[in-house]
Amino acid sequence: MSSLTATKRRLIATVTTCRRRHYSFVHHAPLIDQQQQQQYGANVDVDDHFYRNKILDEYVQQRTTPITLRQLLFYERHMNTERLLISANYVRKELPIRISHRIREFQKLPFIVGTNPHIQQVYDLYWRAFERLRKVPPIKTLADNDAYCKTLVESLEQHLVVIPRLALGISECGEHMGSDRIDRFMQATLRSRISRRVLAEQHLALSQQYHHRQHDHHAARTISSIRSHQVMDDNNNVVGGSAAAAVFSSCSARDTVAQCASLLAQKYSFSPTLELDGDEHVVFTYHSDHIKYIIYQLLSNAFRHTIQAHQHTSSSSPSSRLPPIRVTICSNENDVLFRISDQGGGIPSDVYRHIWSYGHLPRFNTLRTLPQLAARIAELKNDQFIGAPPLGIGLPMSRVYAEYWGGDMNVVSMPGWGTDAYVRIPRFGTQNENLDICSPYDNEDQRPIHLPHSPPRRLVV
Repeated sequence: MSSLTATKRRLIATVTTCRRRHYSFVHHAPLIDQQQQQQYGANVDVDDHFYRNKILDEYVQQRTTPITLRQLLFYERHMNTERLLISANYVRKELPIRISHRIREFQKLPFIVGTNPHIQQVYDLYWRAFERLRKVPPIKTLADNDAYCKTLVESLEQHLVVIPRLALGISECGEHMGSDRIDRFMQATLRSRISRRVLAEQHLALSQQYHHRQHDHHAARTISSIRSHQVMDDNNNVVGGSAAAAVFSSCSARDTVAQCASLLAQKYSFSPTLELDGDEHVVFTYHSDHIKYIIYQLLSNAFRHTIQAHQHTSSSSPSSRLPPIRVTICSNENDVLFRISDQGGGIPSDVYRHIWSYGHLPRFNTLRTLPQLAARIAELKNDQFIGAPPLGIGLPMSRVYAEYWGGDMNVVSMPGWGTDAYVRIPRFGTQNENLDICSPYDNEDQRPIHLPHSPPRRLVV
């Protein structure tokens, strides 16, 4: 009985402390067992989180330092030892600041939302990552960098559960938060998650490339074997990919569409044909996983709705009975644009109003069967995704990806006919990351986009 009373007193004291600091997030006992705590490698007393807010405050008060895609590419193309260590220390300094801002936003959630076990699990993971990453000392040698790379990979893998857990938690707490607040919280959290993974994955790629250029195959093998679960053969090549695969690469618009369509062809026993027209040979530099994820999600919606709307017309040759999906590509001096048009009957008005919202979440039930999610195109090749129902987070997640480097995305529905989806991607990578932070570099011109006046060329793929 005395133990129970002591527990109640501790919980009341914790809540009181939080409210004095204007935070309504309650901290319960960790949902992660002792074995998992050892796996996470963080000697953090989780019950003590709220007594560490003074340390958190120091990081929250620091501004993040947004970067541009072009800056990341410069380091990739002009790598040497000095720049590798500069990159390591930039990431070392930046990650704790970015994750501290997310922890503070979790602390501002309504009390009842903070008690949700899925939200609590994500919050605990963020605290552990913050404690581990902030304690990394300055990186002065290549050996220091290799050790830091191991820490980054461990953090990336541990946080694969964040998207499904967060989405489920929000879906269960939707009645306690307004739809607008849910959307702002989810967008900011996902955008911050993307930013941290971009920095970590880019530095891992730089480190791997550096060791290959120095013919240090042992170090390259070590980084590659833990990076995204890659496996190297006896010739120091990654099985199924480049041994020093870059995060950012030259992307062909045509190849991007073709690769995504090929993945979808594996998912359906029959599917509509794809017509590609416009400037399909345009090439641009971008995060290849991001653009492929966006195009895949839009094509997936177009394929699924076209098949559902016209499957009653199927006969001995079902594909020939389906109207085609048209992908139009065009570009100007600043942007590359994709338009994906289908004849799948459009989106019902009651659904269309909420396609970007995280506040209408029964659709997230599919995530209950998904233990982890990186939201990357590579994982869509796994058996658990092929033939599986949609996750319900594809469209809003794609928009976050599109807006991250200064692009945008929109969907227009024509009820009874079909849907057009538009994506704009900046070509030159001169815009800062979209972190919802005011910056003197964020005032770049957003010039209007004009579709070409001349008839587009047409290619069936």
